Amino acid sequence: MTQLNRLQLQAFRNAENLSCRLSSGMNLFIGDNAAGKTSLIEAIWLLATGRSFRSRQITHLIQHQHTETVIFAELQSHLEPQQTYRIGMQRSVQKMTLRLNGENVRAQSEIAQQLPVQLLTPESHRLLEEGPKARRQFIDWGCFYQFPEFISLWRQHKRLLKQRNHALKKRLPAMQIQLWDAQLVETSLQIDQLRRQYLEFLMPFIEQYCQALMPELEQAINSSYRAGWPKSAESLQQLMHDNLHNDIQKGHTQYGAHRADVRFKFGTFEALQALSRGQQKLFVCALMLAQAQLHQQVTNEPSIMLIDDLPAELDHFHRDKLMQLLSDLKIQHIVTSTAQDLIPITNPKNAQAWQIENGVLKPLQI
Repeated sequence: MTQLNRLQLQAFRNAENLSCRLSSGMNLFIGDNAAGKTSLIEAIWLLATGRSFRSRQITHLIQHQHTETVIFAELQSHLEPQQTYRIGMQRSVQKMTLRLNGENVRAQSEIAQQLPVQLLTPESHRLLEEGPKARRQFIDWGCFYQFPEFISLWRQHKRLLKQRNHALKKRLPAMQIQLWDAQLVETSLQIDQLRRQYLEFLMPFIEQYCQALMPELEQAINSSYRAGWPKSAESLQQLMHDNLHNDIQKGHTQYGAHRADVRFKFGTFEALQALSRGQQKLFVCALMLAQAQLHQQVTNEPSIMLIDDLPAELDHFHRDKLMQLLSDLKIQHIVTSTAQDLIPITNPKNAQAWQIENGVLKPLQI
């Protein structure tokens, strides 16, 4: 699916009962701090991914004096514009129920497949400075949508890894621990191949959007992908065998696809050192735009861009540039800001705006 037609929240943070119909282009939500605009972005992200980008505590998401929250969305496909799809999440502290077209679904991936969303927040530049997990998630987002086999490989890998790590922590005999090695190596190698292929496809688009957003940069951009085990290793199987004692001491598996990372460089310097803080934010925008364009090229379906507090991300010139690039891509974007005049409207005929206050929406003129 490519477009949110309708969104409804019940008892989600400060929104008692919020409902709106969305434009296929720009959707702008204006509000003061704590008015509920970030919560709206958060709810869409939660519906698509099963997790919040603000809190791990489910109780923080459910409105006070309620026992559960409900998020509902109506979607429309670019390929089948006459067909609409309904997805929903009902969440309490103890239980989560997912529904697609009135039927319960078991896996979050079934919802994610229908709702490809990308997220930019004032903290997005941490993708460059934090540990490898966030960068793996960035690459795996693309692999999930581009390669149908990726999700089953990743689930299998996680299951095998959990079993092996459990055996390591219990300090079971070596033969029992190594029962998992061959399959873990196989899934690692297959995941590694898909990640490398995806990054190879993605890099030309990253270069394109870096040039569009930061034409002042003279150094060429390149990526440094790390598989999750040393290049010098004779084989991952042998490496795991040789490091079994260390794995037992640490209580976890040190090598495999779960330890992969990707770093981006400008010239000989990593992005974190080569770019200013403002340029780091622009670079993360370039990464998201690159993913959006590749996703659209491969699947023939646009993704949806969620941008929280855009003025905190970029100056006026680069806000204009980003909005124009999103308009050129023809993807739906949902943007929050503290003031309407801070956000350029590139196509008023395909845009809507609302004022949000205490979780209540009021339409605005554009």
